Amino acid sequence: MMKKRLQLGIRLLKDDGILCITIDDYEMHHLRMLIEDTLPGLELLGIAVIRNNPGGRATAKGFAVNHESAIFLGKSSKAHAGRLDRSAEQLSRYDQVDTNGPFEWANFRKHGAASDRKDRPKQFYPFYVKEDCSFRIPSMEWIPSLKKWEIHEEPDNDEVVLWPTLDEREKVWGWGAKRVQNSLDEFLVKRKNDASLQVYKKERPKGEGRLPGTWWEKTAYSSNESGTKILQKILGEGRDFPFPKSIYAVVDSLKACNIQNKSDALIVDFFAGSGTTLNAVNLLNAADSGSRQCILVTNNEVSEEEAKSQLEKGLQPGSEDWNRHGICQFVTFPRSKYTILGHRDDDSKLDGEYLTGRMVTKDKPRTFKQLGFTEGRLLSLAQRKQLVALVDKVPQSKITADMAFFVDDESPASILFDNKQADAWLEALEAQEHITDFYITTQENKSFNAIKQQIQELLGPVLVEEEGKRQMKSGFPANLEYFKLDFLDPAEVQMGRQFAAILPVLWMVAGARGPLPDAPDSHAHWLIPADCPFAVLIQERRFKDFHRHIEGRDDLTHVFIVTNSRDTFHNLREEVDAPHVVQLYKDYLENFKINFGKD
Repeated sequence: MMKKRLQLGIRLLKDDGILCITIDDYEMHHLRMLIEDTLPGLELLGIAVIRNNPGGRATAKGFAVNHESAIFLGKSSKAHAGRLDRSAEQLSRYDQVDTNGPFEWANFRKHGAASDRKDRPKQFYPFYVKEDCSFRIPSMEWIPSLKKWEIHEEPDNDEVVLWPTLDEREKVWGWGAKRVQNSLDEFLVKRKNDASLQVYKKERPKGEGRLPGTWWEKTAYSSNESGTKILQKILGEGRDFPFPKSIYAVVDSLKACNIQNKSDALIVDFFAGSGTTLNAVNLLNAADSGSRQCILVTNNEVSEEEAKSQLEKGLQPGSEDWNRHGICQFVTFPRSKYTILGHRDDDSKLDGEYLTGRMVTKDKPRTFKQLGFTEGRLLSLAQRKQLVALVDKVPQSKITADMAFFVDDESPASILFDNKQADAWLEALEAQEHITDFYITTQENKSFNAIKQQIQELLGPVLVEEEGKRQMKSGFPANLEYFKLDFLDPAEVQMGRQFAAILPVLWMVAGARGPLPDAPDSHAHWLIPADCPFAVLIQERRFKDFHRHIEGRDDLTHVFIVTNSRDTFHNLREEVDAPHVVQLYKDYLENFKINFGKD
């Protein structure tokens, strides 16, 4: 079964398309051999090991299995892996936020290769820095013959000159002077602990994301938490499915297939299981307003346990009641339907949230705490340090006996010991947007509230980056069609009585755009749906009338002409203005043969 599906699946894959197969260790090597034997032209892009079972699945040999593997295969050299979003841990370093998003302050002096003055002489120039750490770039002129800047102005008396040096070695800055001049808000000069000055620049996470690694570990990849439990939230109790995949592992697998850069991609899952892939595609579309489509292919097998139960009830395989408990009718289709609508057939809404994979900036209020059991200005140094020991994020080592308040460029917390020095504290807090927690030692509630309000007006809320969420009950703006693959009687086809059976295939060939049209009656000369980009000429002798009806339909992408004559088809095709003109044999089965010949 795997061999046949792989052969057919590869025929559908575009040259830049990627085939992804997830498999456990038991079948991994068999699958690799099957691929090499059956599909030798595929290019192995990579194999990712996904930690999908943190608790481990016990084995008879004594090991607990924590993972499965995902194999990524390209149809040709045109196929390239896509990027994944950065993990929360990777993003945590960007702990500052401004109106342009998250960032971290990074040393502006260039390091690593080509970081010496001789490598990039234009990036060796001075900063003039004042006592308060404000700075400027002096007026300069580049002298090509000397490969150096000629400085046209001296520093002011209250300015020091800061060069990009390291242990007396001449290095360079990360950018040229002109670029810095145009982006001054992106820079900061600070004093280090040894009182020396350092230039910092805002470093932001690059938008393209990260290359997919060979080891995938994330809480959201758990097949129990993000597979089984999500499926239970969708279907409710009593509809179990063994080992459904984590929707987020599937989302990232799709991203690794470069789906993020193909907003109108068509994804085919020919081992659909519980329907996680369609759910993941809808989640991706909702995140970036894409119009990707997904085709799920599955059987309607009944589990061994369920089959035994049905037989005991006197039901027979193939009966309507029996089929109702098959995987497709019992799990795959209901899941797809409920997730799109946002509710079940009984109108009960889905409870829960999806992680969208998109970081959003939110306002988070700063924290204020009144230490009202004492007046801080009356405390001795030892008592102050005891108090600070109860306060998170304020180091005792930096507290002194005569300190009216504590404000530090490195600490996210600040404390006011003497409320009579509140104005000076507020002045010191200007531009200290990194401080999130404030402690005010005063027994006066009125004073506490007044100071709190002043700080809120001064600094405003904290801007934080967190992963966005989407309510399951919101559903998705998507359509769903259910088709049953079945056998057709060739005699019925030849007599033209099975056009309705192949109409959905024509609709899908034309991109599945617009509503699926109803089949015309048996005497119809053509089918020209108003809201779909395709038309079908059923009676070739009525071509002239048909052609008049489709003239002016600029939206038509596919025109199907039913005729057995290649000459007739070629003649008619010349008169049709559409990107795709396709011949349909009167025996439609000729167009859709896949199982013939040696394979």
